[in-house]
Amino acid sequence: MRKASEFRMHARSVFRRIFHLLVDRLGIRRFKEHSFFGTLLARPAAVADFGAHRGEFFAALKSEYSISRALLIEANPALAESLKERFGNEADVRHAALVGRNNKGPITFTRSTNPESSSIFSEWAAAYGVADQMDVPAVDLAKALRELGGRVDLVKFDVEGAEVDILQTASASDLASCGQLTVEFHDKGPPITRRDVDRVCQRMRCEGYGIVNASWPHVEDVLFVNLKSMPAARRIEFRCRLALANVLFITRRAIFDRAHL
Repeated sequence: MRKASEFRMHARSVFRRIFHLLVDRLGIRRFKEHSFFGTLLARPAAVADFGAHRGEFFAALKSEYSISRALLIEANPALAESLKERFGNEADVRHAALVGRNNKGPITFTRSTNPESSSIFSEWAAAYGVADQMDVPAVDLAKALRELGGRVDLVKFDVEGAEVDILQTASASDLASCGQLTVEFHDKGPPITRRDVDRVCQRMRCEGYGIVNASWPHVEDVLFVNLKSMPAARRIEFRCRLALANVLFITRRAIFDRAHL
């Protein structure tokens, strides 16, 4: 029994090393629970951080990659102010809520006692206790992209449920202008369900995106890669990379169940 347990531990350790080696060879990076292909980033890159919170993702990104333009959008006014102080001229910071293009004007934002759970969905923020509510400016994806010159290499979404409506209502031209989107989906309950997330994924495939689910079978870390913008030969290569990446993440979960490597 002891030898069998030691063998399983050794096998998992070997797989862990192989997993990280292969993910690294594929060019996948992961900062603050968001995955992307570092090999696809332009040098320097234009990036957008929607739901920037305290700026952890952008800080990690700019420490390793050259950034030409950056737009950080945060609905929480206190966090938005801290982002301006932290990054200064390194990024344009907007105090606003990113919303679908059918939402106009100010939108009610509910601050939770847990800042990570603040949302335009009051029922989600209430799960940890409501601090207060306020009206904040609303910005849609098209306007945000225009502020970055119309072309963005990497877009990160952590907007506590708003991502579904944003991606469902975005125009095809706006989606075509993004190289990669790394998205934390929130399907923890109404009004957003896993079926809504699946519809977004289907829409993105139709728009020419390949998908890597780095959090399979969940959806907290989903990467969309714009294959349509690639030359044919490179597109074939990246389809193979995406397929292998998904196999790796599925195998990891199968071996380690809910444990993180």
